[in-house]
Amino acid sequence: MAWYQQDTPDSVVRSDLEACRSVANDPTSIDHCMQAKGYLLLPRTETELLMVRSLQDEGFSEEEIAASLHWNKKKVVRYTDEDYELSYPDSLARQPVEILTSIGKPAVKPLVAALKDNHPLVRRHAAEALGEIKDPRAVGPLIAAFKDTDSLIRRHAVEALGKIRDLRAIKPLIAVLNEDRQPHVRMSAAEALGWIKEPGAVEPLVSALKDEHWNVRSRAAKALGRIKDPRAVEALVSALKDEDATVRGYAADALGEIKDARAVEPLVAALKDKNSDVRKRAARALTKITGKEFGGR
Repeated sequence: MAWYQQDTPDSVVRSDLEACRSVANDPTSIDHCMQAKGYLLLPRTETELLMVRSLQDEGFSEEEIAASLHWNKKKVVRYTDEDYELSYPDSLARQPVEILTSIGKPAVKPLVAALKDNHPLVRRHAAEALGEIKDPRAVGPLIAAFKDTDSLIRRHAVEALGKIRDLRAIKPLIAVLNEDRQPHVRMSAAEALGWIKEPGAVEPLVSALKDEHWNVRSRAAKALGRIKDPRAVEALVSALKDEDATVRGYAADALGEIKDARAVEPLVAALKDKNSDVRKRAARALTKITGKEFGGR
């Protein structure tokens, strides 16, 4: 294991560690001291990989990285190899998502394995990190995670696929939108479909505008605005009369993105909505459609 902090040279790490050892007598106290300085205790392989990738991102050549770290070039080449992959240490997916994301593609294989870990926090971190890394190899395993008994893990898997934006996820995401028992998972499925922008998701999203939970309806409206398919206009016009103001606001936004003339009259009516935010959104949508200024307040 080794102490790591982003953009901190080895010499500074050693200096800080010595400072902690000078005021602490036992390993636990030393750990607390280093953590207070912002360090994370990581497996040495991950630490070395992060150091190399950080310098690589700054434009250093392999020779310059080797010189900077006082390593031989062969060791540096190992970590800069595009096909390099980490093994699966138990501690990997217990690290912060930001660290896992920084590790990038070398972490994909062990993170995929971590999606089946017994600890829910590990599975959650794995799903989140895979969404940030956006590697297509994670698509199948993330879809499989839709069967996780923990609804929060299912939600993170759904969100990750929305970020990866792979068309293989469309049908499974539609199934989640239609079938998952938890509204926060269905909500995320609607949002993910919007990020992927596949026209085949329009009809399921239109149906989701009638979901019993407002958060699902609102994200369905938002997703339809991203897809910009005219087939959604009539359903979005109806959503301008939804009982929830958030849904009405997102419906107005979506109609403004689609820019279909059929929405003009309903949006003019929405300028009198009891909610000021809905009125502003309706005015903004009308401007996008007509090119004229409207006074929604």
